[in-house]
Amino acid sequence: MSSELCSIIENNGTVRCYLTDQFGFPLPTNEGVECAEVDPNRRREVSVTLPSGERTILQEVTLFKRGFVVIEAFDDRFECVSEPIPFSFTERVLLCAPRGTDVTCTITEFDCLPNIVCRDGELVSIEIGLRICQEIKSVYNTVIDLATRACQPREALSESCPPPTTLSTKNRITNTGEQQTFEQTCISTEKVYDWIIQDTNQQIRVDDVSFTCGPCQITLFVPAVIMCDRQISGTVLCNGERIANQEVFISVDPDIADVNPNPTVTDENGHFFTTLDVPVGTEPTIATVTATTTIDQHEFSISLDTILVCESECQLFLFGPSTIDCIDVVEARVRCNDEVIAGANVTFESDRPDLISFDPNPATTGVLGVALTTVNVEPGTPPTQVTITARTTVDGEDLEETIVLTVVCEARECTITIEAPALITCEGEITGTVTCDGIPVEDAVVEFNNFPIVGEFDPNPATTDALGNYSTTLTVPESTPLISTVIMATTTVNGETITAMISIHIECPLEECPCKYRIGIQGNAAPATVNVTQQSTPSTFQGTINVTAIQCFTANAICNPAINNFNIAFGSGGNTINFVMGRRISIQCDGNNFARVHGVANAIGNVINGIFDVLIELQISPANIGTWTIIASDLHGNSFSTTFSAPVSSATFIGDCSVVP
Repeated sequence: MSSELCSIIENNGTVRCYLTDQFGFPLPTNEGVECAEVDPNRRREVSVTLPSGERTILQEVTLFKRGFVVIEAFDDRFECVSEPIPFSFTERVLLCAPRGTDVTCTITEFDCLPNIVCRDGELVSIEIGLRICQEIKSVYNTVIDLATRACQPREALSESCPPPTTLSTKNRITNTGEQQTFEQTCISTEKVYDWIIQDTNQQIRVDDVSFTCGPCQITLFVPAVIMCDRQISGTVLCNGERIANQEVFISVDPDIADVNPNPTVTDENGHFFTTLDVPVGTEPTIATVTATTTIDQHEFSISLDTILVCESECQLFLFGPSTIDCIDVVEARVRCNDEVIAGANVTFESDRPDLISFDPNPATTGVLGVALTTVNVEPGTPPTQVTITARTTVDGEDLEETIVLTVVCEARECTITIEAPALITCEGEITGTVTCDGIPVEDAVVEFNNFPIVGEFDPNPATTDALGNYSTTLTVPESTPLISTVIMATTTVNGETITAMISIHIECPLEECPCKYRIGIQGNAAPATVNVTQQSTPSTFQGTINVTAIQCFTANAICNPAINNFNIAFGSGGNTINFVMGRRISIQCDGNNFARVHGVANAIGNVINGIFDVLIELQISPANIGTWTIIASDLHGNSFSTTFSAPVSSATFIGDCSVVP
């Protein structure tokens, strides 16, 4: 690093710096520097002499400023980019800011000038000069009285924005003798007590900062979560050209995964591939994967973090709500290593067969490895704790999992039934009946939805006829693989809401891969705010997120339907939410800057758990800044959602099946 950086300096290369966030993401001036008052209670009164010779009392206000900058140095041979460098300092200003006022600080201009000193090809020091222009105000929220008159209004504002309070009406004669009617109106506004514009200059010395340098670079794609085994990949480039037959060494810290092959060698397109094998029994562990290669005696490397986990080779997951009121669904998922198992027959039983029954039983997993069964509770059942056990056999290995929950079902006057084919291919009819005390209910409005969220119901809602019957048609989108889904019909009769559920399989096979992509976040980490609902309780978390998805992607001019994986890893202090074993129901691309995947994943962590319907969308700007949207929900009202922006990884690719990445 030092030799390349100093070579740039000695060759009079270009050196610049710019504002970023803590991850190196460039930020505009008004967002890149945090500026605020340290403590309003620490204001000190100071006697000053005005230019007129008068004496007055002002307040001394202490402000802090902090942020991050990145240094970039380059010439025609090398380019070096620093890690984000933090800066922080305080300063004092004098202005009229009496008790009760608020001090606001807005950054209007920012410049930084790096000074890199080298001696005999070795880095000696780095100093950065900062110039910050700021607008500082002392303000107070107040109410002012204005004389106003009616005019043609614009479109109505939202009801959430109340109109100003009108106190009285006055008449006034204009210069032409015309009488005009004015209203006396009170408006809440901000009173400015004092306002200054001030330049600040600061010098910071950087004692320890790392740079990534070179005419060559390695791109690396590492999934957010690696369960048991997963392929990682990347590319070696020099001056934009892909380098073939180049050895790349892979290391993992902590050293708990085997890498095979290691080293790996780039193909004719400069791509390299290798597999990480995580030992069985590994609990979720944050690890750093580093790829390193040496070209012309210069070493180039890249490191990304991931989560390694492999709790057992084959495993049966079982999820359900904490309480089942008359009817609900339990979900099973079968996987071996990181591969979900289709076609597994899962049998369900309970310790209270007199109270609950399962339909279907057994249930068969689809291509997502998910089997769904409805749990029907006998009417008149008081709150009772039951144990549900699921069993299956995979490759001769018997798997078993249990959950404990509460079931209850008060006797109800009204009921709703639901019927559907065991398999719907592209389109199928769903029917049922609504009755109260055995008497058909006419004109009952029945609404439909399903989990995972696939297809459309028409009509939705439907209305029962004179015999209490309803019907709707579920249309399954093309390219939907064979999956297990639960269909729910809900209506309200005499103030009572009742629901019927049925578990079936749906599919509509056609084109499996309309496109291919490999998407990720630069550095495998970005700041994000997520909204979570758990057991009807909403929460907001601020933390760091990593999202990766690889769908139908190959390094050749084809699409491979077997490539099917997406993962999400989110952490906020001691809270973790990870979506693993993500498998698609459908994907979509638009050009080379938009990708979408809709599928199913397991949520694991200490906040939410279960099988979730997941939607990930990525829109990439011309500056390679991605806007990510994630929406996930389960059958029981739990949800996860976030929208954030972050640079996309250099390994990101979105395109047609005929394109070589």
